[in-house]
Amino acid sequence: MQPGSLIREGEVFFRQWLRSPKSMGSVFPSSRSLARAIAGQVAWQPGTYVVELGGGTGAITQGLIERGIPRENIIVIELETHLFEYLRDRFPGTRVIQGDATRLDEILAHHDIGEVSTVISGLPVVGMPFEFQQAIVRQAMSAMKDKGFMLQYSYSPVSAIPAAKLGVKSKLAKFVLWNFPPAHVWKYHR
Repeated sequence: MQPGSLIREGEVFFRQWLRSPKSMGSVFPSSRSLARAIAGQVAWQPGTYVVELGGGTGAITQGLIERGIPRENIIVIELETHLFEYLRDRFPGTRVIQGDATRLDEILAHHDIGEVSTVISGLPVVGMPFEFQQAIVRQAMSAMKDKGFMLQYSYSPVSAIPAAKLGVKSKLAKFVLWNFPPAHVWKYHR
Protein backbone atom coordinates (compact mmCIF):
# COMPACT_ATOMS: atom_id res chain seq x y z
CA MET A 1 0.00 0.00 0.00
CA GLN A 2 1.34 3.43 -0.91
CA PRO A 3 1.82 6.13 1.79
CA GLY A 4 -0.76 8.35 0.06
CA SER A 5 -3.38 5.61 0.22
CA LEU A 6 -2.75 5.23 3.97
CA ILE A 7 -3.42 8.94 4.42
CA ARG A 8 -6.61 8.63 2.34
CA GLU A 9 -7.72 5.59 4.38
CA GLY A 10 -7.18 7.48 7.64
CA GLU A 11 -9.06 10.48 6.31
CA VAL A 12 -12.03 8.37 5.19
CA PHE A 13 -12.07 6.55 8.53
CA PHE A 14 -11.93 9.75 10.59
CA ARG A 15 -14.68 11.44 8.55
CA GLN A 16 -16.94 8.43 9.04
CA TRP A 17 -16.15 8.42 12.76
CA LEU A 18 -17.16 12.10 12.95
CA ARG A 19 -20.42 11.33 11.08
CA SER A 20 -21.34 8.29 13.15
CA PRO A 21 -19.02 7.34 16.04
CA LYS A 22 -21.22 4.40 17.13
CA SER A 23 -20.89 2.78 13.70
CA MET A 24 -17.12 2.55 14.13
CA GLY A 25 -15.46 0.16 16.57
CA SER A 26 -12.49 2.43 17.23
CA VAL A 27 -11.15 5.91 16.61
CA PHE A 28 -8.34 4.37 14.52
CA PRO A 29 -8.44 2.07 11.48
CA SER A 30 -7.34 -1.54 11.97
CA SER A 31 -3.60 -2.11 11.66
CA ARG A 32 -1.77 -4.31 9.16
CA SER A 33 -0.83 -6.56 12.09
CA LEU A 34 -4.49 -7.12 12.90
CA ALA A 35 -5.31 -7.67 9.22
CA ARG A 36 -2.56 -10.32 8.93
CA ALA A 37 -3.66 -12.01 12.15
CA ILE A 38 -7.25 -12.28 10.92
CA ALA A 39 -6.26 -13.38 7.41
CA GLY A 40 -4.11 -16.12 8.96
CA GLN A 41 -7.14 -17.52 10.80
CA VAL A 42 -9.42 -17.69 7.75
CA ALA A 43 -10.34 -21.15 6.44
CA TRP A 44 -10.47 -20.49 2.70
CA GLN A 45 -10.32 -23.12 -0.03
CA PRO A 46 -10.88 -22.72 -3.78
CA GLY A 47 -14.58 -22.57 -4.58
CA THR A 48 -15.54 -20.97 -1.26
CA TYR A 49 -16.10 -17.39 -0.19
CA VAL A 50 -14.95 -15.28 2.71
CA VAL A 51 -17.51 -12.73 3.87
CA GLU A 52 -16.47 -9.61 5.73
CA LEU A 53 -19.16 -7.76 7.67
CA GLY A 54 -18.43 -4.08 8.15
CA GLY A 55 -15.55 -3.53 5.75
CA GLY A 56 -14.74 -0.08 7.14
CA THR A 57 -11.84 1.35 5.14
CA GLY A 58 -10.58 -2.02 3.94
CA ALA A 59 -7.66 -2.90 6.20
CA ILE A 60 -8.93 -6.45 6.72
CA THR A 61 -9.91 -6.83 3.06
CA GLN A 62 -6.36 -5.83 2.09
CA GLY A 63 -4.99 -8.44 4.52
CA LEU A 64 -7.13 -11.14 2.89
CA ILE A 65 -5.87 -10.16 -0.58
CA GLU A 66 -2.25 -10.11 0.62
CA ARG A 67 -2.76 -13.60 2.04
CA GLY A 68 -3.62 -14.76 -1.46
CA ILE A 69 -7.40 -15.09 -1.32
CA PRO A 70 -8.65 -14.11 -4.79
CA ARG A 71 -10.58 -10.85 -4.89
CA GLU A 72 -13.54 -12.57 -6.53
CA ASN A 73 -13.84 -14.87 -3.50
CA ILE A 74 -14.05 -12.01 -1.01
CA ILE A 75 -17.46 -10.51 -0.26
CA VAL A 76 -17.52 -7.26 1.71
CA ILE A 77 -20.78 -6.06 3.24
CA GLU A 78 -20.84 -2.41 4.28
CA LEU A 79 -23.90 -0.45 5.37
CA GLU A 80 -22.50 3.10 5.46
CA THR A 81 -22.73 4.75 2.02
CA HIS A 82 -19.43 6.67 2.18
CA LEU A 83 -17.48 3.59 3.25
CA PHE A 84 -19.25 1.40 0.68
CA GLU A 85 -18.27 3.81 -2.13
CA TYR A 86 -14.69 4.03 -0.88
CA LEU A 87 -14.35 0.22 -0.65
CA ARG A 88 -15.92 -0.31 -4.08
CA ASP A 89 -13.36 2.06 -5.61
CA ARG A 90 -10.43 0.74 -3.60
CA PHE A 91 -10.99 -2.96 -4.36
CA PRO A 92 -11.95 -3.51 -7.99
CA GLY A 93 -12.70 -7.17 -8.63
CA THR A 94 -13.94 -7.69 -5.08
CA ARG A 95 -17.69 -7.83 -4.51
CA VAL A 96 -18.46 -4.92 -2.25
CA ILE A 97 -22.15 -4.84 -1.41
CA GLN A 98 -24.03 -2.13 0.41
CA GLY A 99 -26.29 -3.88 2.85
CA ASP A 100 -27.31 -4.74 6.37
CA ALA A 101 -25.33 -7.59 7.97
CA THR A 102 -28.42 -8.71 9.88
CA ARG A 103 -29.88 -9.65 6.47
CA LEU A 104 -26.87 -11.60 5.22
CA ASP A 105 -28.94 -14.57 4.04
CA GLU A 106 -30.94 -12.32 1.69
CA ILE A 107 -27.80 -10.60 0.40
CA LEU A 108 -26.03 -13.89 -0.36
CA ALA A 109 -29.09 -15.34 -2.09
CA HIS A 110 -29.66 -12.18 -4.14
CA HIS A 111 -26.04 -12.17 -5.36
CA ASP A 112 -25.95 -15.95 -5.92
CA ILE A 113 -23.02 -16.45 -3.55
CA GLY A 114 -22.28 -20.11 -2.87
CA GLU A 115 -20.37 -21.83 -0.07
CA VAL A 116 -19.00 -19.51 2.62
CA SER A 117 -16.04 -20.82 4.62
CA THR A 118 -15.51 -17.93 7.04
CA VAL A 119 -17.44 -14.85 8.10
CA ILE A 120 -15.35 -12.03 9.55
CA SER A 121 -17.08 -9.37 11.61
CA GLY A 122 -15.56 -6.03 12.38
CA LEU A 123 -18.91 -4.74 13.55
CA PRO A 124 -18.86 -2.95 16.91
CA VAL A 125 -20.96 -5.58 18.71
CA VAL A 126 -19.77 -4.85 22.25
CA GLY A 127 -22.52 -2.94 23.97
CA MET A 128 -25.01 -3.56 21.17
CA PRO A 129 -28.42 -5.01 22.01
CA PHE A 130 -28.52 -8.78 22.40
CA GLU A 131 -30.97 -9.02 19.48
CA PHE A 132 -28.39 -7.41 17.17
CA GLN A 133 -25.64 -9.77 18.35
CA GLN A 134 -28.01 -12.72 17.94
CA ALA A 135 -28.92 -11.67 14.38
CA ILE A 136 -25.25 -11.35 13.37
CA VAL A 137 -24.31 -14.77 14.77
CA ARG A 138 -27.38 -16.51 13.35
CA GLN A 139 -26.83 -15.00 9.91
CA ALA A 140 -23.15 -15.95 9.94
CA MET A 141 -23.81 -19.53 11.04
CA SER A 142 -26.60 -19.90 8.48
CA ALA A 143 -24.31 -18.65 5.69
CA MET A 144 -21.60 -21.20 6.54
CA LYS A 145 -23.75 -24.29 6.90
CA ASP A 146 -21.88 -26.86 9.03
CA LYS A 147 -18.13 -26.47 8.58
CA GLY A 148 -17.31 -22.78 8.77
CA PHE A 149 -16.69 -20.38 11.59
CA MET A 150 -17.03 -16.73 12.39
CA LEU A 151 -14.20 -14.43 13.42
CA GLN A 152 -15.04 -11.31 15.43
CA TYR A 153 -12.39 -8.79 16.32
CA SER A 154 -12.82 -6.32 19.13
CA TYR A 155 -10.89 -4.45 21.76
CA SER A 156 -12.49 -6.26 24.68
CA PRO A 157 -10.46 -8.92 26.52
CA VAL A 158 -13.65 -10.98 26.97
CA SER A 159 -15.73 -12.48 24.19
CA ALA A 160 -17.47 -9.69 22.29
CA ILE A 161 -20.51 -11.92 21.82
CA PRO A 162 -22.22 -13.95 24.58
CA ALA A 163 -21.49 -17.27 22.90
CA ALA A 164 -23.19 -19.59 25.39
CA LYS A 165 -26.44 -17.59 25.24
CA LEU A 166 -26.31 -17.82 21.44
CA GLY A 167 -25.64 -21.56 21.32
CA VAL A 168 -22.14 -21.33 19.83
CA LYS A 169 -18.67 -22.08 21.13
CA SER A 170 -16.00 -19.42 21.36
CA LYS A 171 -12.28 -19.24 21.84
CA LEU A 172 -9.68 -16.54 21.67
CA ALA A 173 -7.88 -17.14 18.37
CA LYS A 174 -5.36 -14.29 18.49
CA PHE A 175 -4.29 -11.35 20.59
CA VAL A 176 -2.78 -8.53 18.54
CA LEU A 177 -0.66 -6.17 20.59
CA TRP A 178 0.47 -4.18 17.52
CA ASN A 179 -2.88 -2.53 16.96
CA PHE A 180 -4.23 0.58 18.62
CA PRO A 181 -5.93 -0.27 20.80
CA PRO A 182 -4.66 -3.87 21.13
CA ALA A 183 -7.21 -6.25 19.60
CA HIS A 184 -8.63 -9.68 20.30
CA VAL A 185 -9.75 -12.02 17.53
CA TRP A 186 -12.48 -14.40 18.68
CA LYS A 187 -13.49 -17.56 16.84
CA TYR A 188 -17.10 -18.81 17.00
CA HIS A 189 -18.41 -22.13 15.72
CA ARG A 190 -21.27 -24.52 16.30
